[in-house]
Amino acid sequence: MYKNLALINGIILAVMIFLNGMLAIITGPYMSTFIYHVLGFILIMTISIIKKNRFSNLKKVPLMFFLPGILSVITIFLNNISIPEIGLTLAIGVTLFGQLIMSSLVEHFGLFGMPVNRFKKEKILGFSIISLGTIIMIAL
Repeated sequence: MYKNLALINGIILAVMIFLNGMLAIITGPYMSTFIYHVLGFILIMTISIIKKNRFSNLKKVPLMFFLPGILSVITIFLNNISIPEIGLTLAIGVTLFGQLIMSSLVEHFGLFGMPVNRFKKEKILGFSIISLGTIIMIAL
């Protein structure tokens, strides 16, 4: 079930990244990033009001846990700049390759409190195929 959810998330991300890139062509990368984050804020506030969620005590939250909000803005902004120049497929391919590398480092070293999951030599074949595919996409 969770692998299916991850697949659905990937599909949603591809559509979102495409639409972000198209809006960036029309409005520019700064304005499109702003628009999507304002819409996201309105959506989550509406859902929170409907669900009657309470805000937790933000003073107890470590600063590190606010970093994803900043990274989200940077990610969308970088996509908005790169997609019009290199296209959706290459942008997503290179992005996924970067995610694969970073997630492997996080798991291997147990960064950010993640359980250690050492890189196994069995993964080398998969990494090689993905690396070769990414290099071919960049070269063509």
